[in-house]
Amino acid sequence: MRINPDLSGNNVGCEKIMIPNRNGVLSRIAGIIMGHIAQINAVYRGGPSLHFYHRIMGLRRQYPCVSSFLSCDTCVEILYATLVSWDMNSRGAKMKDYADFKSNLQGNSAAFQAVETASAAFAWTNRVDVIQSLSTLYDSLALMKTNGKLVSNSKCLHFVFPDLCPPMDRTNTLKKLYGNTGESKTRFLEVLDFSYDVIAGIQNPKQYLDTQWNTCATKLVDNAIIMLS
Repeated sequence: MRINPDLSGNNVGCEKIMIPNRNGVLSRIAGIIMGHIAQINAVYRGGPSLHFYHRIMGLRRQYPCVSSFLSCDTCVEILYATLVSWDMNSRGAKMKDYADFKSNLQGNSAAFQAVETASAAFAWTNRVDVIQSLSTLYDSLALMKTNGKLVSNSKCLHFVFPDLCPPMDRTNTLKKLYGNTGESKTRFLEVLDFSYDVIAGIQNPKQYLDTQWNTCATKLVDNAIIMLS
C-alpha cells in the first residue's frame, strides 16, 4: 500500500497521487532502467560533479555510522563541496555559510540517527518507518539562504542515505513528473514513494549499477527520469 505522509509527518491513508499518469510514467522509468540506463554515462555531465559525488559516496562507505560521518570534519566539508558542485550555490540558489551548514547538520544528529535506525528493517515494499523518519528530518534541515528545501534537502539526504533517498531537482524530477517546477514537502514524499515503487518492480536492480553515475538503486531512478523524453 502506498502511503502519503501529511505535512506534519503523520501517516495518513492513501490519497490521490499527484503525479499525472503515475503508473504509465513508472513503467517508462522502469523500462529505461532495464533497457538502457548505462547510456546516462555518455550523455550526462562529468567533471567536478562526478568527482565529488564519488568522493562523498566513498566517505559514506568509510563512515557507515551516520553519527560518525556527521562528526567528521572532512565528511561535512566534502558534503558541502558536493552540493556546490551539484549547482546548489548557483542559478539563483545560495547555500548557507559553511559554519551554519555544519551546525544545522550536526544539530540534527538525532534525526539522522532515527533514519538510520528505521533503515535497519527497510525494504522497498516496507517503507512506512523510513518515510516517516525522512519526513521528520526534512522539516529540520535548513541548508540554504534562499527559499526552497526540496532540492537541497533531497540531494543532501541522497549523499548521506544513498539507498533511501534519490536526489531531486526542478528541471528533471519536478518538471518531468509533475509538468511544473513547484516545490513542496508533499512532492518530496511522493517522489520518495514513487521511487520505491519503481525499484520494487525491478528484479535485482543491483545488476544495473556501475562505477560511474549508476551508483545505487535510487540514483537509477533519478537517472532514468533525466533520460525521459
